[in-house]
Amino acid sequence: MDKSQIQKRTKKLLEKVDKPEEFTKGLQELLKSYVDKDATKNYQRIIPDTGKFFGVPLPILRVIAAEIGKFIQKEPTEAPSLLETIWNEGSFEARQIAGKCMEKFGPKNPETCLNFVSSVLPDLDNWSVCDNLAMFGVEPIVYSNPELVLPLSEKWIKSENKWIRRFGVVTLRGYKKVQTTNEVFEILDTVMEDKEKDIKKAMSWVLREITKRNPDEVAEFLTR
Repeated sequence: MDKSQIQKRTKKLLEKVDKPEEFTKGLQELLKSYVDKDATKNYQRIIPDTGKFFGVPLPILRVIAAEIGKFIQKEPTEAPSLLETIWNEGSFEARQIAGKCMEKFGPKNPETCLNFVSSVLPDLDNWSVCDNLAMFGVEPIVYSNPELVLPLSEKWIKSENKWIRRFGVVTLRGYKKVQTTNEVFEILDTVMEDKEKDIKKAMSWVLREITKRNPDEVAEFLTR
């Protein structure tokens, strides 16, 4: 992987940010040039609900996302339309990029990120895009402003859509770095008896993660 080349091509792509159709076409061309057969097989094996995808390895997506993340940090007013354009391309890779590029942008621009995230949740159709969006689009905001996210998490876990419920659970993973509150466990308690396998897996994962910062509180919750 030639990281510098990927960075250079992504910066060139960002020159088309004010022309959504051209940007989308350029993004597709960029992704097609990095298709890998092994990545394709992995996506088909571990994410059977992936839908549209090119087969681009995750390390390459991270480099592209990092460059786009730098851009929206410098040009925050461009973020809403750019994120929407990337997401609406529709592929697994584009939606991974849309999530990852918000990691450092979100804490300073929480409203922009949370508005975008809320608008695209109905599009979720697999665990990988769901978790990626929660981990990079919302989790960093939890670290700095958990009170802003909790009401949304509570709303999301009540959805009839299992992927939105899972998303609501995964957003609580941010409590691996901050102190939990009663509200966190009240939210988790709501989905403890959820019958969906994807929700159960998310619950066990999140509980393991937040135990790192809150061992006594999680132990008390599980005992109860």
